[in-house]
Amino acid sequence: MIRLPLFCVTALALLAGCVQSPGTRTASAPAQPQQPPQQDCAAPVYPQEALQARMSGVSMMAFLVGSDGTVRESRLLKSSGHALLDQAAEAALRLCRFKPALKNGHTVAAWQPVQYAWSLP
Repeated sequence: MIRLPLFCVTALALLAGCVQSPGTRTASAPAQPQQPPQQDCAAPVYPQEALQARMSGVSMMAFLVGSDGTVRESRLLKSSGHALLDQAAEAALRLCRFKPALKNGHTVAAWQPVQYAWSLP
């Protein structure tokens, strides 16, 4: 498995991303994204217990953006290795709003990928 530095993963996400996809989010203490938030999407809060236990990893998820821009559903595709971090990523994602996808000039629901990179300070 090839391991890339976090800034490379973020750069690749920026290059591959689109307006409807938030790409990679990074949470650290305090939680700060390495790129500006898309639409209304705050950085996830790094759980205090996870910080104390020195937990890190990447939570890979897919989420359904409804035609109104709200997150209707989310699925964990690959765990960070820590349920606490995965749950925090899901909680943060539920609070986001995005620009919905368009089909034939109408907004429609669409699935999008996202990665939350949990990086210790």
